Amino acid sequence: MLHLQALQEIAQERFLFPNERYPHLKTFLNRPERTMGVQAAKSVVYPDIVVLQWPEKVVQMLAVVETAATVNVEAASGRWHPFSQAGPLYLFVPVGYVEETKRLCKAQGVRYVGLRTWRHLVGYGNFEITDIETSASGGLEALLPAFLARMLDRRKGSRLE
Repeated sequence: MLHLQALQEIAQERFLFPNERYPHLKTFLNRPERTMGVQAAKSVVYPDIVVLQWPEKVVQMLAVVETAATVNVEAASGRWHPFSQAGPLYLFVPVGYVEETKRLCKAQGVRYVGLRTWRHLVGYGNFEITDIETSASGGLEALLPAFLARMLDRRKGSRLE
């Protein structure tokens, strides 16, 4: 239940596509039911969140949302690794699991473009998401918080003038 709630909150806050800025992207959630698989090596995988360039169906971003019980070797080798081969992967783990996640990724050869933490704020009824790392090669500013995306747009605009 907490996993599904966290997944829905993260998708709503970070992967709400299409939108005005990115009308060519479309988000699919593979929980509670599978809706969009992606090719990874010789199999089809179903990350928690899939963002495609639409209608071409080109993978733009993949995300996995983990709980305290699922940050482990089995998840890293059986899920994260194949997902990381299918497209740019974002890992969302509970607060307090960053070092363990990094250790598992290194040991299992998992490449990710973003590492984020999440936590449910009991009594407030909402979730908090914190950006921990973003790969310089990720280049997916769509996942930036809105105020940072606006700042980036302004900087890009000032360079063009």
